[in-house]
Amino acid sequence: MNKQQINVDISKADDITCENCGNYTFQEVALMKRLSPLISPTGKEAVVPIPTFACNACGHINKRFLPITPGIQEADEQPMEPRLKLEK
Repeated sequence: MNKQQINVDISKADDITCENCGNYTFQEVALMKRLSPLISPTGKEAVVPIPTFACNACGHINKRFLPITPGIQEADEQPMEPRLKLEK
């Protein structure tokens, strides 16, 4: 198969900054979700890690990095403050 190569000038891309402090570096973190045995495919409680990114300076997780929650309208969403800040 022929693969089409797309050239992108990354210098034209917008920077993403922290909604809390304006920092522009992030580190990979995981949100942890507990899956009840009632809805787990195995019938047992499960812990599901969801990879995301937190600000490298203050630990804040931007709203756009949070998983989409079905049933919540974007207009109804309130900015979420992380319950736990990362310590250096």
